[in-house]
Amino acid sequence: MPKKAKPKVTSIQDLEMKSTKELLGYLRKLHQCEESYELSDLTINPDFHDEMTIYFKNTAKWETAYKNVKTVLANREHIN
Repeated sequence: MPKKAKPKVTSIQDLEMKSTKELLGYLRKLHQCEESYELSDLTINPDFHDEMTIYFKNTAKWETAYKNVKTVLANREHIN
């Protein structure tokens, strides 16, 4: 079984071009990230080597991505 794909750093302009379903999938991937490197079982912090992938929630990359996707979703039509 393949590993879960980690979310990539995505600009707000790219997020705006995605469908609502894609945005919700991206948000789900963000929620599945580990809390922090310190709480993970990794021996090497991948954030030092990969600037385009989000691994942990306690990083500026995660916070920015989360804020951006929530901003884009807030401007989408809501279904009741």
